[in-house]
Amino acid sequence: MLLKVLILGGTSFLGPHLVHELQQHGHEITLFNRGCRELHFSNVEQLHGDRNGGLEALKGKEWDVVIDTSGHIPSVVEQSSKLLAGSVKHYTFISTIGVYKDFHQQKIDESYPTAQLDDEKTEIITEKTEGALKAACEKVVLNDFPNRCLIIRPGLIVGPLDPTGRFSYWPLRVAKGGEILAPGSPSQLLQFIDVRDLAKWIVAMVQQQAAGTYNATGPVLPLSFEQLLQTCQKVSSSDCNFTWVSEDFLIKHQVQDWTEIPLWLSYQRNKPGFLNINIDKAVQAGLTFRPLDETIRAILEEDRVSGCKKGLNSEKEKTLLSLWEKESRGN
Repeated sequence: MLLKVLILGGTSFLGPHLVHELQQHGHEITLFNRGCRELHFSNVEQLHGDRNGGLEALKGKEWDVVIDTSGHIPSVVEQSSKLLAGSVKHYTFISTIGVYKDFHQQKIDESYPTAQLDDEKTEIITEKTEGALKAACEKVVLNDFPNRCLIIRPGLIVGPLDPTGRFSYWPLRVAKGGEILAPGSPSQLLQFIDVRDLAKWIVAMVQQQAAGTYNATGPVLPLSFEQLLQTCQKVSSSDCNFTWVSEDFLIKHQVQDWTEIPLWLSYQRNKPGFLNINIDKAVQAGLTFRPLDETIRAILEEDRVSGCKKGLNSEKEKTLLSLWEKESRGN
């Protein structure tokens, strides 16, 4: 059955991949956003407005489903949710695994408690409030679309069009070659999902008008940091070598985890389960994953065009490696 689909947002990263996947199935697509980004979609209706008080373009129209890729503030989500409750059959809300109250245990599933705001009136997004705000957004959607909403909680999304560099740093750095600073333990587990796999599965769930809450990250089998780097090396045919540097050393030298060294989360954050989430429910619902080398290859190919550069700069990396060698010899 062909669907009339409204996407709230849809102009960056996950959005274009959703549009592509929906078009592959012949669905009729409408995008609602502020019109700030240049779009390159054909046969897509575009409505412009503002989610916070500027929803006039949505009034009096009907869709089969809405996919909300841009909801972050509960009061803002509530405006579109209540407006669409009578004119849309099904609501898919793209949330995040960051909604959980903490990550002190491994294999957190969808029943784990979510974060709560200290001040329920706050609308300021910070590292501390972001997850709780998303959890509150989920509750808004569940209230307005009971039994007809789908909550997707992705982990780290990676792949083509990724603006963050949180994953692409590693394929690009490995391809460059030389001595590479690798953080912490080679056996550290990692989780992420290729945006194309996520979009494909979301569309499949939307077509079923499935309901419920699902963690969505991967892969199915455990993946270590060392395996990731070795795969990057194989795909790029790099002559690099890896020097594994302890967390204590990196903390001592004030290296920022996750930003300066992507995918590394220091033990000081106390989030041992953040990159080891339970995804059994989504896998049973049909979520599948392409081989890791396909994701890495796509990032390397995209870099030839975009030249994306993120993460630890080369001079600081050299300095840290030199200090590590000196301190290691001193021990």
